[in-house]
Amino acid sequence: MLGFGKKKKKDKEEAKASEKDLPEEKKESKDAPDTQDEPEKKKKKLPSKKLIFIALLILIAVGASSYIVYTLYFTPKDSNPQNATYKKLELKHINLPEEMLRFSFDYFPDLYVALILFNSEMTLFDKEIARIDAIAQKYPDQKKIADKEKKTWGKAKNTLQKAFLKIEKSVKTTYVLFRVNKEQGLTQIEAKSKELTELAQSALAPARELTQKLKSNKAIPKGFIKGNIDKLKKKFL
Repeated sequence: MLGFGKKKKKDKEEAKASEKDLPEEKKESKDAPDTQDEPEKKKKKLPSKKLIFIALLILIAVGASSYIVYTLYFTPKDSNPQNATYKKLELKHINLPEEMLRFSFDYFPDLYVALILFNSEMTLFDKEIARIDAIAQKYPDQKKIADKEKKTWGKAKNTLQKAFLKIEKSVKTTYVLFRVNKEQGLTQIEAKSKELTELAQSALAPARELTQKLKSNKAIPKGFIKGNIDKLKKKFL
């Protein structure tokens, strides 16, 4: 029994000695885990800012198109859509009664938009003339400068007003004819629609060119998002 124990101990010592004699490379390969069978881990690349921006634009486009489709095809529709969409507006620079404004909305839609623009432009003229008057009163010794500028704005306002008085007169005539004889009224609407719209647009063009500088003088909002929204508005509106 003692001899067997000594023999076992001797075998262990010989195994350790043989292990010491092994080259360093073999030792490392023996101790290191076998990684040959493990699949190489691919490095995950983060999406670039450009890809994120494109994805965001796609999401916005999809959302906008979904909203349009829903609005056009799935929202409840009134039996008379014009009743649902027409809204009474306070247009203090227009001399047409409410029923004629509604008539314009129904039968001269492009002209109706021009009437609203005309009212806005007249409001801008009045504000600018009032501003110049205030400066003239504060500095009476420089009144000539203010008077010259005021004359420019006053002339443009009067020209625009005269043009739309003629347009309003034609709308009144067509409205009364339509109420008296609908068939003749519809014929006149068809004949006058393009003509009146072009007259309105021609009158508005120089006025809007003059008032544009008032809009451009507004301070640009600070911040990336607000600043870019303001640029888009100026470009497309």
